Amino acid sequence: MEPIALNPYIVDYVSKDYAGSVPEGEVKVDCSLGVNADPLGNCIFQRLHEFRQRTDEHHGDYAVIKYYPHDGTLKDALADWYRRNGVGEDWLTGDHFILGNGSYDILCGLNLLCLTRGKKVLGHAPQFTAYIDHVNCSGSVYECYYLNRERGYRFEAEGYLERMGPQYDLFIVENPNNPTGQILALEDIEAVARRALELHRVLVVDEAYAEYMPFGRSAINLVPRFPNMIVTRSFSKGWGMAGVRLGYGVASNQWGLLTQLEKLVLPFNSNGLARSLAQTALQTKLENPEDPFGIQPVKKGKRELTQAIEGFNKTWGRALRIAETCESTPIMMLYYEGGGEDFHLQKHLMEFGILTVSCQSYVGLDTRAVRLMLPEPAVMPLLLELLERAVKALPVR
Repeated sequence: MEPIALNPYIVDYVSKDYAGSVPEGEVKVDCSLGVNADPLGNCIFQRLHEFRQRTDEHHGDYAVIKYYPHDGTLKDALADWYRRNGVGEDWLTGDHFILGNGSYDILCGLNLLCLTRGKKVLGHAPQFTAYIDHVNCSGSVYECYYLNRERGYRFEAEGYLERMGPQYDLFIVENPNNPTGQILALEDIEAVARRALELHRVLVVDEAYAEYMPFGRSAINLVPRFPNMIVTRSFSKGWGMAGVRLGYGVASNQWGLLTQLEKLVLPFNSNGLARSLAQTALQTKLENPEDPFGIQPVKKGKRELTQAIEGFNKTWGRALRIAETCESTPIMMLYYEGGGEDFHLQKHLMEFGILTVSCQSYVGLDTRAVRLMLPEPAVMPLLLELLERAVKALPVR
């Protein structure tokens, strides 16, 4: 029997996405998927309990579930959130936002808008693997600027700028980077945006982990000057609300980028419950403006972990390396060059109960690297205990 006709770009492609890939073994400390380790605020659950069946006295919450979400209340609330934190004080409004089923939904829409049928995107390696999957499955070509292992996988804007040219139809950079957790300088992003503008191409700045960097370093600050740029963000990481599947993009209205993108997103692609809970989260975080995402504990934990790894290496004569990173981001990349090219760092750590994400699916990396997400502070002593045993047992070539 002849096989049914399916898109060959999809049929012949092997996904790089790491979600759901867990090696065998007992998990004692989960440092895998990148969701804020802090528990959700009680206000989120209080908001859920407010929903009830329609009565003569009650209509609002019932309507959030019963009817399609049309209003722009969340967009206005997001604009207000940023203005209160010093971003877009004199220009940012709800009209600069587009909502999505996670920021990945918006990234996919941008691929359809700018790519397909052999067109090329320039990214950098490593970066978010599911995005690369969608590029390839749309029939487009993913090419990248490789971050240099010898320089600790530091993003160097000069190298990316040298690769930029008219042969590419879309450019994308991550800030902070996944999996390293490094934060790019805003002036570097500005230089990339300027070059993309000269080439009349769209630049995407993926800021999925941006809650862990100062507001002043967000590319949203550059939006008024670069109508070719869109910044994507998510409620999945810093907000700790991955299950509600809600993300958004921020762009200028000057060239109609959001208007064109709206044609490609699914109708009502962000549900009413998610919008309502996101608005509650925005209000709650505003109650703690000094450190809304718990960056100070992240800094403390990351310093402690970094110093511990350096100490373990010295004690046991090993070289478990940490890629370029920033102390305010809760993710980091560890890599090991001992044990041969086939050494599998994720499986090795799992032997001691530490679950991480293997970097074998990241372009430019292999099984010798993992992404580690900081656990909640109470679990840090156990992680350090297990990690010392794992470093001690690393093979030496």
